[in-house]
Amino acid sequence: MKIKEVNLMKPIVEQWPLMLAYIVLIGWISVTKNPIPRWMLIFLHAYLLVSVVTLCKSRIVKALAYIIIYILFTTEIVLEWIFGMNISPNVITLFVETNARESKEFLESMLDKPRLWQVPLCVAGMIVLNIIAEKSRLRVNQWCKGPKTTKILKSIAVILLVGGIIFSYNYIKLFQCEEMNQVDEWRSHQRNPDDLVTKVVVSFYDMSIAEKEMSRVIRLAEQIEVLPQDTNDDSLNVIVVIGESYIREHAAIYGYPLQTTPFLSHEQQEGRLFVFTDMVSPYNQTTRVIRNLLSCNSLGHHEDWSSAPPFTAVYKKNGFHVAMYDNQKNFDMGFVFAYSLNTYLYHPQIMKACYHETNDSTFEFDGQLVEYYKRKEGRREGEKESGKRLVLFHLLGQHVGFDYRYPKDFAYYDEDSLSFRQESWLTEDMREDIVHYDNATRYNDYVLQQIINLYAHESTIVVYLSDHGEEVYDYRENLGRDDWNMGSDPRQVLRWQYMVPFVVWCSDKYAATHPEHITQLREATSRRAMLDNVCQLLFHLSGLRTPYYHQDRDVLSSGYSYPKRIINETIDADSLLNNLLE
Repeated sequence: MKIKEVNLMKPIVEQWPLMLAYIVLIGWISVTKNPIPRWMLIFLHAYLLVSVVTLCKSRIVKALAYIIIYILFTTEIVLEWIFGMNISPNVITLFVETNARESKEFLESMLDKPRLWQVPLCVAGMIVLNIIAEKSRLRVNQWCKGPKTTKILKSIAVILLVGGIIFSYNYIKLFQCEEMNQVDEWRSHQRNPDDLVTKVVVSFYDMSIAEKEMSRVIRLAEQIEVLPQDTNDDSLNVIVVIGESYIREHAAIYGYPLQTTPFLSHEQQEGRLFVFTDMVSPYNQTTRVIRNLLSCNSLGHHEDWSSAPPFTAVYKKNGFHVAMYDNQKNFDMGFVFAYSLNTYLYHPQIMKACYHETNDSTFEFDGQLVEYYKRKEGRREGEKESGKRLVLFHLLGQHVGFDYRYPKDFAYYDEDSLSFRQESWLTEDMREDIVHYDNATRYNDYVLQQIINLYAHESTIVVYLSDHGEEVYDYRENLGRDDWNMGSDPRQVLRWQYMVPFVVWCSDKYAATHPEHITQLREATSRRAMLDNVCQLLFHLSGLRTPYYHQDRDVLSSGYSYPKRIINETIDADSLLNNLLE
């Protein structure tokens, strides 16, 4: 029994500087969020490392361990401090695919960063501390071998190791994930490990799953079945505008006290705008929403997003000129959600199957993206063989950092505008955030006006929706969203984060030639629907005959029979809504 106890402590006692370096440098970020399970896991990882080093009895192995630790640590602080990124699938992909010229440009861009000097200073400081620890190693070893010290260290080590082994079950759950959605959900739970080594492992695992899913989607996109068309529309513009983080009840067209939607309100009064009042988003995360929004799948029919082609491929195969203008294309590229989304939208084979063109620039404000599109569209006039367009705009909308989402000349509201908010818990800072959000919403209305004006005198339909909602101190002291977390009052979370604005605008020319569609839109605005079946409405309004159209999923059809609206893959939204209405 005594020998086993000594063997248990031997790696810790003999290699404590290496173990400490691993815990501090590899686990330095992850342990701040959920310390108990993550500390135990980091301790277990460090113990396994020093056990290998102890067994090998090789200075080379130990040096290699230090090199790997410092490479990961340096990489993370460079990404975090210099570029605002983290180790992620996207960063690894960029690193693997970067050529010599791009590497040179990357290094040159680093030299211009004001915080660059902090990186070598920090790394050098840690190395010095490590050297001091190694020089003190034998002296500390003797102190650790004292009877009382040994007992205390042994007790702590056993508790941490047992806890680490128990919480290692989370890795089993990770490798049971078969879809990117499931990996994203696993990553969102703060009880799961998030140290630098785990980030690398998860990134490569996520990339392997993404490759499988994308192979299936690419095959479907390249094998679109085309049916004979019976429409007489020689010219038609189908515009889909995807907003971001739009709280439905901050829109005047949904009853908000401030006039945040002057243009849309005017178009609604003129009879050109149809406002849907019961549209639900299946998730409160952009990546998951857009993958299911663009796919021809139906979550209510248990169809995964990768089991059907993107509707953009269907339109392109049927003779539409398809353009994707995405102001989030280069947004937060170092984070996992950007990788997950861009893998789907901008895979080379997907781009070939789905688009004729995409933007190669992004902008501070969404209005600048529209102007950029307008300039390119002007140069293209007369070049297209087809008069039919499908244009998708993906906006920054009201993404977090509301004061950065609108030009300062759109600051229509100030704190005095919020006289209708009398809650005692609202602070000055909270009111300021709400004001910024409302100004961003007002600017979003202007951007929509600019988009609609592009083709207002042609046969045009415009669909605007938001990927999800948000919270900006609407009923509690909370800002933003918590992935997969419905909180203590899921009905309210559903109302603010999952109920989204959804409107359809029709030009006068379109309305004159499709009066039946106008009638159908009026009758459908109060029907229950979810964003994953929007493509069915688009097929209907554009008169596109395709085997991917299902009448029972089309909110405009008399044969519409909406399936269960399941959010976050398990929650019945309608059950929550019924309770909310009661």
